[in-house]
Parts: sequence; structure tokens; C-alpha cells
Amino acid sequence: MNYGSEWPSTHISLLNRVRVPTDSEAWKEFVNIYGPLIYNYCRKSRLNDSDSEDVCQDVFRQISSSLHTFEYNQKLGRFRSWLGTVTYHEICRFFKKNQRFQNQIGSNGLQEIIYEQPGEIDAVWSDEFCSHIYKAALENIRPEFDDKTWKAFELTWIKDRSPKDTAVELETEIPRVYKAKFLVQRKLKEEIQRLSFDSVVFQK
Repeated sequence: MNYGSEWPSTHISLLNRVRVPTDSEAWKEFVNIYGPLIYNYCRKSRLNDSDSEDVCQDVFRQISSSLHTFEYNQKLGRFRSWLGTVTYHEICRFFKKNQRFQNQIGSNGLQEIIYEQPGEIDAVWSDEFCSHIYKAALENIRPEFDDKTWKAFELTWIKDRSPKDTAVELETEIPRVYKAKFLVQRKLKEEIQRLSFDSVVFQK
């Protein structure tokens, strides 16, 4: 799947809710959405399970201490880039302060690890972000549809089967296949936008 520049960033209503200290549910949702993403990115950055968990905690501490003082500015960029930068900097900080890595890799090797992919312009991070949001949205909307409707969507959209072949396999009519695909696609788009709205960034 191709994630172009039009792919959304983060829903401003969720970010606004996260800024309210008493809205624990918003923070819980925020952590549930982005925790696995940050953790997996840490793992791909050569950190082990325990170290990745530690960096995740550092990232969320940084976010928690910053969000309440931030103001929305649509012109400054996308939230996914800001989150990527925060995560990247915390990974760098972890490498620099951890003597174990310095002893194992040496200063030159450590510099290569730290600076090989800055989070703000890292294509790997961007793809990971978009893929994660897409999968999370699919998982969230799945319970809202019956098995046959979901199967029609899955065959035509995900597996790229023709509506005619899908109708034959599901023993239904072609118009019903089109309708099922439309209904799930519409809900999927809404959920992606709920999780990640376009061009949101915060700055002091």
C-alpha cells in the first residue's frame, strides 16, 4: 500500500483531549494507539525488548510533559513527523547514555546507528506509522459488520478479487458485494480520520 503525502496525521480532537489532565480515557487510547508503533520502531532500531519498553516510557513522559503547553498550528507539519522526531531523539539519548552500547559498538559505530535515519525525515517511520494506523482502524471497525459483509470487503479490497468472483464465492448478488465494500470502506475511512487527522502538529 502506498502512503502518500495526503495520508492523515492525528485527530486533533484526541490530541486536545489528551491535553486535559483529567481525561484519563483519552490518554489510555493515545498510549494504546501509539505504544505498539513506538515499541516496534525501537526494536527495528536495534534495541531489545526491555530497552524498547524503557524508551517507550521515555517517549510518553516527554509527550505528557509537553502536550499541555502546546498550541495547534496547522502550518507547522504533521503529527506523525513530530512523534517520529521525539521517538528518534529518545532512541539517540538512550544510545548515548548507555555505556553497554558504547563498549560493544565503539564510538564510530554508535554514531552510525544514531544518525542513520533521523525520525523527522525517516521513510521507514512514516511507512510504519501509516501501516499501523491502517491496521488499527481495520481492527477497530471489524466488530461492526457481519461475517458476510466483511468477507466481501476483504475479498474485493484487500485481496483484489473481482466483485463477480466474490459474489460467486459468497453465493450472493453482485450489487450486494458492491454495497458491502462501500459500507466498510466508508467506515474504514472515518476510523482512519478519527485516529489520524491531516496536518496536526503542536509547538510551544
